[in-house]
Amino acid sequence: MALLSRRLLAALGLMFAAGLWAGACFNPNQPACGFSCAEAGLCPDGYTCGADKFCHKIGATGICPLDDAGTPPPDAATQD
Repeated sequence: MALLSRRLLAALGLMFAAGLWAGACFNPNQPACGFSCAEAGLCPDGYTCGADKFCHKIGATGICPLDDAGTPPPDAATQD
């Protein structure tokens, strides 16, 4: 009985450690600009609504390379 509980505790400890390790590797993509704030002026944490009505990452510089629909403009090299 004691051997079973030790194995169970060891297995739970390994699962807990694996969960902590996997969670530490999570790094979501946070674009400098990629969300529209035109309707309500709201942006996710770490972003601010700019004059162009797009959410800009705080500390990022430059303009937002998106059109009014929130999509990147076509590449100039592919236009005829």
